[in-house]
Amino acid sequence: MKRLLLLGAVVCLVGVGSRDVHADNAVSFVLGAGVGGNLTALAEGGNLDLETAFKNSPLYGLRVGTYGFPIGFEGTLLYSPSALVGGVFEGQVDATANILYTEANVLVIILPGPVSPFVTAGAGLHYLDFNVADLLKFSNAKLGWNWGGGVKLNVARAALRFDVRDHISTFGLGDVGLGGIGSILGLSDTDARVHNVEVSFSVGIRF
Repeated sequence: MKRLLLLGAVVCLVGVGSRDVHADNAVSFVLGAGVGGNLTALAEGGNLDLETAFKNSPLYGLRVGTYGFPIGFEGTLLYSPSALVGGVFEGQVDATANILYTEANVLVIILPGPVSPFVTAGAGLHYLDFNVADLLKFSNAKLGWNWGGGVKLNVARAALRFDVRDHISTFGLGDVGLGGIGSILGLSDTDARVHNVEVSFSVGIRF
């Protein structure tokens, strides 16, 4: 019985290995948009709420990975300029912020072939560059994660894909250097979970 189980395990490993023989690498250039919230809610009720602080903004960057069936691995570098634009403290102070996402992901490819739907999840560092009225500037990095899915299309040496992902970060006033000011003004310094949904199209080269 043990020999049969061992033989079965070896057969499974050989089968998985054979499916990964045709794994290839790809570099993809990403262009898309981040779908967020509305900054006008920041000062409502006397609470600074970062959860609704992100607006629609462009996203662009790079993805590098290796892809087989059924598993792939990739690293992502995405930049979102003007991810946060508007006014705080009842519109009296202008604020802007940019975000850089550096993430590593695992892809589970659902179907093999030139058209391959997939689901993915990963984690990494999210860098927030925060600017208040060009007077106060702060940068900070927080551990974040993402999940989503999409479709890959291989055409000769080209790789086309469509992604929808939710990039999740946790920020508070202290992360942008405003913890002390918030306490003085009586604002909440509770960390808020921020969702910035990526909708993107990528063009890549397979090698």
